[in-house]
Amino acid sequence: MKNYLLTVCYRIQTQVTKRGALNTKRRELGLRKSEAPTHMSFFRAALRGRQRVLSCARDANICLDREKNPWGGTICCFQQFCRDTLRDSNNCGACGRACGYGLVCCDGKCVDIQNDPHNCGSCFEECPGQNRCSFAMCDYG
Repeated sequence: MKNYLLTVCYRIQTQVTKRGALNTKRRELGLRKSEAPTHMSFFRAALRGRQRVLSCARDANICLDREKNPWGGTICCFQQFCRDTLRDSNNCGACGRACGYGLVCCDGKCVDIQNDPHNCGSCFEECPGQNRCSFAMCDYG
């Protein structure tokens, strides 16, 4: 009987602790009590800037920490998101500077990889000699 009571008390305490942690997580993500935290709610919270891990609003150095920011991006754009301004076509060279249609961000510059002989098909793929780049291929037709 004594072991049974200890087991029941332990289970109740565990459930209360889990509920408290779950309610804290719900508040952190901005969810109602009826909503359970899911991957989608985590993502929505991150976009709203409520998730500490993905936002650099409080600490711009979080972008340099690979453990907290495994997605890369060393620049804190708009005091909210870590971005790689060397490769991100929406933040190429600087925050908010988007490359035009058909252009790709290579080393912080918007480049036409369809016709650029120094970036033919992808970044830093040079065409040998005097070969031209056409349709993302060196010396095409």
